Formats: sequence, C-alpha cells, structure tokens
Amino acid sequence: MAVKPGVFSGLTSYTIENEWLKMIVLPELGGKIASLQYKPQQFEVLFQPSAGQYQLPRYGADFACYDTSGADEMYPTIDRCPYPAAGFPGVHLPDHGELWSIPWTTAVTDDGLVSRVHGIALPYTFERTLRLQRQGIHMDYRVRNTGQADLYGLWAFHGLVCCDEGSKLVLPQTYEVMNVHDSAVLGRAGTVHSFPLSVGQAGQRVDLSRIGPRSLQITAKFYVQGKVAQGTAGLTLNSGQLLYHLTFPHERVPYLGVWVNAGGFKGEYNCALEPSTGYYDSLQQAYRSKSLLPVKPGAVQEWSLHIDLIPLK
Repeated sequence: MAVKPGVFSGLTSYTIENEWLKMIVLPELGGKIASLQYKPQQFEVLFQPSAGQYQLPRYGADFACYDTSGADEMYPTIDRCPYPAAGFPGVHLPDHGELWSIPWTTAVTDDGLVSRVHGIALPYTFERTLRLQRQGIHMDYRVRNTGQADLYGLWAFHGLVCCDEGSKLVLPQTYEVMNVHDSAVLGRAGTVHSFPLSVGQAGQRVDLSRIGPRSLQITAKFYVQGKVAQGTAGLTLNSGQLLYHLTFPHERVPYLGVWVNAGGFKGEYNCALEPSTGYYDSLQQAYRSKSLLPVKPGAVQEWSLHIDLIPLK
C-alpha cells in the first residue's frame, strides 16, 4: 500500500492505493473521501461533484449549497438544531454537523492516515484512522470530550455512492423501516413501512430495496426501525457487478439510515448507507428518544466502520 500527498481538483489531497483500491482524501474539505475507485472494474464508487469542482464551505453554511458528493463525516448532528442537553446552554449546531465544513489535520502512518479535528460549538476532538485492507477500507473513530460537562453527539457516515437503476439494498434481518422525511411516495415522516415490500401513499406497491431510475425525480430517507439486528448493510453497484458492503459494531453503532436520491435533489443520482450512533437525523430528536450515550468529561467514545468492495461477476 502506498500513501502519497498531492493535489486533487485544486485542493491538498492524500492518495492511498493498493492492488485493488485507490482512494483520495481531502483534509481541508472536512476530511472528505472524494474518490474511491475499484480498480479491477475501473469503477468509481463515490458520487462526484455535479459542478466538476469543489468550493471550500463557510462554517455553519447550508450543506446543500456546496458539493453533495463523496463521503463526509456527520458529527455532532445531521439536521440543524439546538444542543439539547445541559452543559452548553444557547449552543446551536449547524446543518450536517461541524466536521464537513472545517479543515482537518492529517498525518501519514505506516499503513494509512490519521486525521483529527477540534469541535467549534462544542468541546471535543474527533479522530479518524483510515487504512486499506485488500479490497476494503477500515476506519477507526475516536471522540474525546475535552470539556467539563457530559457531551452528547450523533455520528453518521454520509457516503454518497454511484447507484444505478439495478442497484439493490441488502439489509439483513430488516423487516420494518421508518420514513423520516415527508415523501410523495412514502408519506409523512414517522410512517412505518414493511421492508422490502410495502404500500406507497397512493396505494401502489413499493419495493424499498430497489433504488429505481433517475427519472423518478424523488428522494427518500428512512431508517431501519429501531436498533439493527446485526451491523451489516450492502448495496449492489456497477450494473450488479459489485457489492458495496458495510460492517460496523452494532452495539456501538446501533442505527442505520438510507438516503435515496433518484433525481429529486439537485437533479443528482446517488444513494447512501448511513450507520449512525443515534436515532435519527437531529441530535435533539436522538436525545429525546434516549438513543444516545453521553461521553463523560475527559473520556473517549470509540467505534469503527469497515467497507468491503466485493465483485459479484
């Protein structure tokens, strides 16, 4: 495996490469994983910027106003909201959290990259160690509470991948999902649907495991209902030739969201599997549902995520 500094689309980058994979990370753009190529199929896994370039965001800005591409880390929330617990009165958390919009420091190690960033609205240090393992990526995460009060934070992996009309979700032991955004197809937020087959708002049969074509001009966001039974999820890509497979410790990362954009948002076409430490997108909502564990002052919260790219043909 080789790690090389460089420039990608005008930004400082690190390229990590082995026989099967080539990955590009942008430290000054929130530690974004900008590209993940599966070399045996010459396939780009991650959705690329529609504008063909990046713009460095302003802290606290609307996530949708910038590139919606690649893989970003969401912490300490996804939706904009006030901090819901005691200890930090008057703190408001920005859209899609803090990390995507601020630069990270990155160091090369013997087998990958270690990236760190300090919270702005809240006192914490977020660290991600990233390395390649054959046809997979392994990421270890650490959040340290550097303040004097209990810290509540919600993490989710926001990895937008290049789906296609034949892409199929693989969610083992999932029988129900909750719609969390108002949807023309799935109805009001809070509606529970059977998985994979359900009935849409107009009484139509809906296969929630299928992404569908861009021409649908719809978006959908749903979560596996409650905690996941096991920490795995997958999505078929590249016309059924590749399985994008996630593994995460379900005792520490017990929730899973799915975002589908079949042309309904910015005309883009992508999908995301979003393992999360809280339920669901808003830290305020997750706190109210008691789905979060606090990080004590000086303590560390740890978890991991592994992504395998498995050829199917």
